[in-house]
Amino acid sequence: MQSVRTWMRTNRRLFLSTLGVWAASGLVGCGGGSSETPSAKETKPMGTWMAVLSDLQEDVRFLDIPPPVSTSFRDQTLRQIAHLSMGGDQLRIKFGNLYGKAPLPLARVRAALSTGGGAVDMATDVAVTFQGGDSVSIPPGAEVWSDKVSLRVPDGGDVAVSVYVREAADSTSSHRYANAIHYVASGDWSSAAAMPSSPANRLTSSYWMSAMDVYRARPVRVVVAFGDSLTDGNGSSMGANQRYPDLLSMRLLKTGGGSPVSVVNAGLGGNRWLHDRFGLRGVERFRRDALGVAGVTHAILQMGINDIGFQLAWTPNEKATAADLINSIASAVAAAKAMGIQVYLTTMTPFKGHVYFSDPGEQIRQEVNAWIRTNTEVSGVFDFDAAVRDPAEPARILAAYRGADSLHLNDLGYLRVTESIDLDKLR
Repeated sequence: MQSVRTWMRTNRRLFLSTLGVWAASGLVGCGGGSSETPSAKETKPMGTWMAVLSDLQEDVRFLDIPPPVSTSFRDQTLRQIAHLSMGGDQLRIKFGNLYGKAPLPLARVRAALSTGGGAVDMATDVAVTFQGGDSVSIPPGAEVWSDKVSLRVPDGGDVAVSVYVREAADSTSSHRYANAIHYVASGDWSSAAAMPSSPANRLTSSYWMSAMDVYRARPVRVVVAFGDSLTDGNGSSMGANQRYPDLLSMRLLKTGGGSPVSVVNAGLGGNRWLHDRFGLRGVERFRRDALGVAGVTHAILQMGINDIGFQLAWTPNEKATAADLINSIASAVAAAKAMGIQVYLTTMTPFKGHVYFSDPGEQIRQEVNAWIRTNTEVSGVFDFDAAVRDPAEPARILAAYRGADSLHLNDLGYLRVTESIDLDKLR
């Protein structure tokens, strides 16, 4: 086990290098932004939505996941629905070509309030521009932010972002398990009141769009939920916003005591702390997808079960001991605390009944959970394991909370872990 002090001493060069990058990008300081106090008229971006990008073309056939049917879109419109946590009068949208091999040409982008399905409120329809232009070409490996968009969105509102691509647009940079329903159709539908909504026009992955910020005159609490598919919401009802960060956002909005709170979902299905695949490894991704969120003040860390299960079932050369996982979590905690961010840990939930369960894997889970429960370096621990385990068989999720694969939760299970979070600790 490493303490925060030990980790910072042994990783001093990495920490200082990372700190320099943050400083250059204006991310150093509490909440990932400038330490200056904004005036009443000055607004600053605050994170409100995220869809972490990974490589849709990576080889994951060992999970019986076939490669995508199409590797690009051409002369098509994608209308993607973002369920925001905290609303505002202005927002900006980030698009990424992190894994593409060629420039990503977005010919036209528009945003509007969603009215359900593929329909929008045309009275709210606005152009999304990039340095004043309607189109943008994103180089391979890069991400770009749009200009400010004047669009009044309520807390918990849905924004439909329509992207028309005229030329071939590589679909590699995606969020594979969106747990949301998006829409695609041939031609330019970017200003259409409704998109075709037949099953053939629906998408359950999202593409290129990776984040949204709203602008606020006063600092607010921004909670980043960082994790794997259990944060991403796999097993929850498709398109119903029943992921645990969605439910946490609703709880905080109802009981925020007058102080706005935003919950950003930085979950990525299949992600691990120690090894790349299903996105950048967690120890590196945490710095980008949690500490890089605009205005971040709190971070909840939930991850590790894929590190345990993958090595014992599918990727035996990609080792992850209990000590490895503990050191990875400790490094993330140290990095967050160095920026003045409050950090919270969750225990790993049971997984008996899943294809990659094993007794040695369960032993690792118990060892890491024991360390998490006794951790004194963080601001709090949320015991997801205790919330959903079967008292009669603690290695298994209780049937009422269990998803079909015995690894993920159902809607009731995600509600249960959300209710186990002490909101007073997030104030």
